[in-house]
Amino acid sequence: MTMVDALTRAGPGLAAAMRGDREGAAAGFEATPAGLMTALGWLVLALLLSAAAQAAFAGLPRLDQVLFGLVVQALAIGALGLVMARSLRFLKLDVPLLALLVPTVYGLALVQVAAIVLALIGPNAQLVALVALALLIGRIGAVIGAMPVGPAVAFALLGVLVLVVVPNALYIVFLHPPSPA
Repeated sequence: MTMVDALTRAGPGLAAAMRGDREGAAAGFEATPAGLMTALGWLVLALLLSAAAQAAFAGLPRLDQVLFGLVVQALAIGALGLVMARSLRFLKLDVPLLALLVPTVYGLALVQVAAIVLALIGPNAQLVALVALALLIGRIGAVIGAMPVGPAVAFALLGVLVLVVVPNALYIVFLHPPSPA
């Protein structure tokens, strides 16, 4: 399957998850390591597109800044995968991690692109993208992961928390190190 084929299947897969169609949602994604790599490729492209859009407003960032941003996002996705795996284990659900992680990465890529448009409206409008991501992660957990409503909401909040806190914490630690005084 090519990257374009995977993307054309991911859109209807995400829509099926939002509708509550478990078979359609699961069929929209290749829940394999290769499928995860494809999703990550689309996420990197969305992040670079977001950086290019921000450059149109604030000027071009240095290459090391762009690379640092990609590394931070990779660490956040790794932390998200770890949190998802632990959540599935805690909830004793017999759902493969990649069945939830792959659609979530596609959702994150979609939210990155939507945030570009929302940034044109105003800085606080990007919070809409964050709420949409939380809803999407919750629906993925409920529909594909067959989670009850309460655990799906907690799963969504935990996922968004990781995706917000990890990058911000890494930026603070590496870009504003504490003084030795």
